[in-house]
Amino acid sequence: MRFGVVVVAAGVGERLGHGRPKALVELAGRPLLHHALRGLHRAGMPPAVVVHTPGEEAAFRTAAAEFEVAALVPGAATRTGSVAAGLAALGPTPDVILVHDAARALTPPSVMRAVAAAVTGDVVAAAPGMPVSDTLKRVSGDEEVVATVPREDLRAIQTPQAFTRAALSAAHATREEATDDLALVERLLADGRLRGRIVVVAGAATAMKVTYPHDLVVAEALLRAGSEE
Repeated sequence: MRFGVVVVAAGVGERLGHGRPKALVELAGRPLLHHALRGLHRAGMPPAVVVHTPGEEAAFRTAAAEFEVAALVPGAATRTGSVAAGLAALGPTPDVILVHDAARALTPPSVMRAVAAAVTGDVVAAAPGMPVSDTLKRVSGDEEVVATVPREDLRAIQTPQAFTRAALSAAHATREEATDDLALVERLLADGRLRGRIVVVAGAATAMKVTYPHDLVVAEALLRAGSEE
């Protein structure tokens, strides 16, 4: 099986409030992108295509300097567009493609390997996921509670997400938008444009997404505790 990796690192990081691209914000003295690439390297994945904030190639090259990368390509206005740019840069070789968010900088290598291994047989996509522990409420437009959502069969989805090349290419050929690539593949399966299954493997608390300033505090604590395995 030949693997390819796209690291989505084109976010501007407005909610993080550091005034620079999110993937370049430091966690324990290293950019988030560095930590994400280190996890992929430790998982035995091939050099990644890094999709960076437009106009910031030099800074991203410096952030990734300790790891070989397959290519650095500028991102698009949307996450879906950025993944499409990374997919085009991979070329035709990979059979299975992992799409990873640099903002999930501490995803354990063991989770990465499990996701990659899950794409076999009739499984066309896989992702790590965590059980939802909060009580979930559906609300109306004016924030009135409408219903309680059963959480037993819900999962909070993380990255990397893994896909057969055929499934990911077909998903992006639709030029539709979604918050993650799994949703694009779900649509193809739902209306019969693609056959197969999507599965979830066990995620990890350390695969949290760094979005707000307090997330950096939590991530640094996890890193210092050596909890990224």
